[in-house]
Amino acid sequence: MSYATENDLIRKWGAAQVDLAAFDDATQARDALRIAAALAAGEAMMNGYFGKRYALPIDAAPDGVILLRNLCCDLAMGELSNTPGSRNDIVKEAVEAARKFLSDVALGRADVPQNPPPGSPAPAIPSPNEAIVAANDRTFTRNRLRTM
Repeated sequence: MSYATENDLIRKWGAAQVDLAAFDDATQARDALRIAAALAAGEAMMNGYFGKRYALPIDAAPDGVILLRNLCCDLAMGELSNTPGSRNDIVKEAVEAARKFLSDVALGRADVPQNPPPGSPAPAIPSPNEAIVAANDRTFTRNRLRTM
């Protein structure tokens, strides 16, 4: 399972930034093989962190798919932007944030939203008509009445 595609990378970072990072002088165009290799490297790094806690490939919920796609695109852009002209502070910060999040996942401080396993009960959803009772602590209790 691939976490991101070349189109996802372009959508996240923009065609101009991807062209700058993956430009091939010989063909005078964007190098699709280099982009695919960078996406594969990002995916491999993510699986290295996720392998400690999750069964691979990850069966992510829709929110988790978005998270995985963005992480993979950030790591791939960091992999592509290994020249001084194409690596800027925004790319550096995105890669650092992605690696920090991945280490938090590996340590159990963060989580990737997952689809529930087949056959598991659906999570309880509170009814919008359910009454919520809020009250102060009891003023008169047995212990407080005995001391009076």
